[in-house]
Amino acid sequence: MNGLSLFGKEMSRIARDRKLLIPIIGIAFIPVMYSGMLIGSFWDPYGKLNELPVAVVNEDAGAQFEGKPLAVGRDLVDELKANNDFDWAFVSRSEAEKGLKDGSYYYAIEIPASFSQQATTLLDEKPQPAAIRYVSNDSENYLAAKIGQSAVTKLQTEISQQVTKAYAEAVFSSIGEASDGIAKASEGAGKLSQGATDAEQGAQLLRDNVAKLAAGSERLAGGVEALGTGAGQLADGTAAVRDGSAALAAGLGKLEAAGAKLGGGAAQAAEAGAQLADGLAAAERGSAQLAGSAAQLSAALEAYAAAAGADAAQDEALQKLLGAARAVAAGAAELSGGSAQLAAGGAELQQGQRQLQQGMTALHAQLSAAQQGGAKLAAGAETAAAGAAKLADGAAAAGRGAAELAGGSGKLASGSAALASGTAQLAGGTAELSGKLGDAAKQTGGITGTDALYDMFANPVHVEEEKLTDVPNYGTGFTPYFLSLGLFVGALLSTTVMQMRETGTKPSSGWSWFVSKALLFAGVGIVQALIADAILLYGIGLEVNHLGAFVGMSVLASVTFMMMVQFLVTAFDQPGRFIGVMIMILQLTGSAGTYPSELVPSWLQQISGWLPMTYSIGAFREIVTGNELETVGSKAMHLGSFAVVFALLTLAVFLILHRNARRESSAPLEAA
Repeated sequence: MNGLSLFGKEMSRIARDRKLLIPIIGIAFIPVMYSGMLIGSFWDPYGKLNELPVAVVNEDAGAQFEGKPLAVGRDLVDELKANNDFDWAFVSRSEAEKGLKDGSYYYAIEIPASFSQQATTLLDEKPQPAAIRYVSNDSENYLAAKIGQSAVTKLQTEISQQVTKAYAEAVFSSIGEASDGIAKASEGAGKLSQGATDAEQGAQLLRDNVAKLAAGSERLAGGVEALGTGAGQLADGTAAVRDGSAALAAGLGKLEAAGAKLGGGAAQAAEAGAQLADGLAAAERGSAQLAGSAAQLSAALEAYAAAAGADAAQDEALQKLLGAARAVAAGAAELSGGSAQLAAGGAELQQGQRQLQQGMTALHAQLSAAQQGGAKLAAGAETAAAGAAKLADGAAAAGRGAAELAGGSGKLASGSAALASGTAQLAGGTAELSGKLGDAAKQTGGITGTDALYDMFANPVHVEEEKLTDVPNYGTGFTPYFLSLGLFVGALLSTTVMQMRETGTKPSSGWSWFVSKALLFAGVGIVQALIADAILLYGIGLEVNHLGAFVGMSVLASVTFMMMVQFLVTAFDQPGRFIGVMIMILQLTGSAGTYPSELVPSWLQQISGWLPMTYSIGAFREIVTGNELETVGSKAMHLGSFAVVFALLTLAVFLILHRNARRESSAPLEAA
């Protein structure tokens, strides 16, 4: 009996036996129940986040920024109330903590009291980032907690943009104020430039005059030095005058005494005329001496008067003394000349002696006055000498001061020259400053803040995503994995309701036995794949880019899995089912259905190429969401090779089973 005839009889038997037909029909829906339910539940979980309860606790106390109130926490709450991303519950801290513990909330977002205040520290030396506290209960649902973290990250970005926008508004407002200030500063710098120019001119004038002062102080130092020399000489001269005037006073005293004696002698001469002859010789000698002394006296008085200068002309006693000295000198001269005539003028002696007596009396009076004037002259000379000494000391001190003045004026001249140079640079710098401030005022004056500009500062970088292929939701992304897994599970479960070896009719050969069973399992696999495809495409609404390839790959994957499981269970019975389960478990992680193969353990990476689901998942991904089918043919060939290999192995098993069955049936006949 050939394989097709045996397959027809077996299908007829299954159709008549409801106990076989109903389980087989149920088995055909296993991939739909497995993969379809998984795909449906994972289809778009983020589309229902508005049903996920999340607590929001706002304790923000607000703050002041640039003179304006800032309430970032309140603004955030208002924004959350306006969107439906989650099922927000705005509660107190105690209610949030209670809800997290009893499962009423999956996580809570807490806005601390210092939130706005911390947001104002962006421009401080040590800014403090505004912090939102995220509290989750991972044991309640780990994935929900991870989704919450993504939501908080999004909130963080939005809040950062709001804070940055507020700062941008404040900064651009400050720029406007700074522009006005810069313009005023430019005007002030212009005035400063003019003042610096005036200061430059004044500094130059000061420099020129100080240079003159330095030159004059040097000349003054030289003059004071000469003054010191003259003052020293004056001190020496006045000391000599002092000594001479003292000697003159002493001589005048002696002259007064001599005059008194002369007066007494004249009286005696008048009384002793008799002794005239004897005394003429002595008188002649005395008169000669008198004439010499009188001449000396007159010369000394003349020298003194000349030395005294204008003071001598105003000294009446000195003038009288000087006149008397002149008269004495003249009289003495006459006396000397007249002594020769004395003998001849004896008759006139009496009269001359009386005149002589009178003259001597007057001379005595004048000599007394001269003696008093000489004493005054000596005292004045003493005072003049002391003053001249002080003048010399003062002149020496003045010389030292003039030298210091000359040195200081030289330094002042250098400083004034540096001042003139500095003020020139100041004038140039302030002029440049005025120009630069004017330019800055023009530039900053042209900057105006707008909402678009604030938004640009708050969010300066936009990510432009370019997708080579588009996966619209989680369900579409997981379809390759869940569909492959469902078809493999369907193949495993089909072995629990379909007989792997029994056919109801004895097969004529191992080949016909294999064909009948292979067609049965392949047929069930094809039906499973077509039912699963129909439900996914028209029940759930899966959209695929290549419909024909999707159906063809589903059929190929299902038949391949059927051939694998058929071999394992046909060859090993219950242990074969266990081996099939182990292979399925390996494929759950090793086929890169969820995480990329690079992220799984290295030993799983090594065996992934020996797992059929690796190729079915890769092919489904390219078929469902890919634009090209570049590698689908290669993956289909790999899957087909799995099906052929396991089909051949199954054929070998049936050949062995049929041979063993013939041996067993022929053994009793031979024994008989």
